[in-house]
Amino acid sequence: MNNSDNQTKFSREKDNAVLDYLQIGGKLYTISEIEKEIIDLEESIRNEKGKIRDTEDKLILEKTSLRENTLQKQFSMFIARQTELIQKAVYLNKNLLHCVVQSYYDDIHRYKDYSGSKWANNHKQAAYTIKWIVRFKPVQIKEKFDNDKLNDKIVDINSTFALVCAFSFLDRNIIDLIFKEKREIDNFKEKQKQSFYDRLLYILRFRPFTGKQLISIFEALELNANNT
Repeated sequence: MNNSDNQTKFSREKDNAVLDYLQIGGKLYTISEIEKEIIDLEESIRNEKGKIRDTEDKLILEKTSLRENTLQKQFSMFIARQTELIQKAVYLNKNLLHCVVQSYYDDIHRYKDYSGSKWANNHKQAAYTIKWIVRFKPVQIKEKFDNDKLNDKIVDINSTFALVCAFSFLDRNIIDLIFKEKREIDNFKEKQKQSFYDRLLYILRFRPFTGKQLISIFEALELNANNT
């Protein structure tokens, strides 16, 4: 017989069979009883996890639906400010938009799991919004549109839309700084340099980029805006 502070294991003959017993917390258990308790406890844990998962899935579904609705409204405002040619050229593909939002939240949740944070700040929201709009291109060119009428603004429409959506997460003073600089540079007859806005648009169109790179860009931009 082996003794310890809180449990004792011993054997007792019953009907010519030897049964193992454990004494835990002053209560005597057979091995089968302990195994059943463990099974019941694991089942209870699985049920609780299932409830949590169901709640999380419901929350994600609600957030996804709200985000899609927000992006659709942003697209309506965005396209209303475009030329008649662009309005006739493109439309918002809702299936691709759904992919954008799902992937956006996947990135946000991965970030939260990695960092242990409950919130994703505005830089990360802006960065992941750009990343997935540019990746999935939910603003599509209409099938019957005359390709001879394509121009750079139509080709860049997803990048432009991505920036509009991303800027909605940033502080107003940052947005003002971006467009003030763009206006100042665009007003020169001979451009000496590219504005930040145009450089960012160029990166989205021609260069590979990651969400982390965009986060760093927005963090640096905010630092610059606060020091201006």
